[in-house]
Amino acid sequence: MIDNLKSENQRIRDLIRKYREHYKCSRKEIALLTKLQEALYTSIESGTGNIDFDRTAIIAKIYGLSLLDFINPKQKIPQIELLPSATKKVVLKNKNKQIPISNINLNLPEKIRLILDSKQLPKQFTTKDIKSLLPQNLQEVIATSRIADTITRKGFEDLVEVGKIGRSKLYEFRGKL
Repeated sequence: MIDNLKSENQRIRDLIRKYREHYKCSRKEIALLTKLQEALYTSIESGTGNIDFDRTAIIAKIYGLSLLDFINPKQKIPQIELLPSATKKVVLKNKNKQIPISNINLNLPEKIRLILDSKQLPKQFTTKDIKSLLPQNLQEVIATSRIADTITRKGFEDLVEVGKIGRSKLYEFRGKL
């Protein structure tokens, strides 16, 4: 039951990010439209903050959708013409904006898992160590904070934080303490 709830929460977080990226909006722009604090919106999308029906309904509303329509897996992303006027204004401003590669779904969890499974990391490692093993083009655009956010999600339960090196968290595989 708890795993189902976690995966449903992640599906909704992914949906929130999908809509934002589809319309080429920044997290700051969505936070302004929803009147949520930017840090709160970011924490909801990234998985570090609580997600609930009220906040999800507020986010759905900026796309002209009810909560139930928004979370419905069969719901299509609304065309720009159907968006509420404030959202439409922001979206039209961003229409020709190039999406930075860091905002494109790079399948980062899969790439990190490949690195973890490759046995190329030292016994204790940081996100910087993981980043150094990513392909060069990704190293240039992925922040270590994004790697840290990723490894706190489902699928990385075999990692445990064991300390710090400066400001970086130190990790190792569970069971190897």
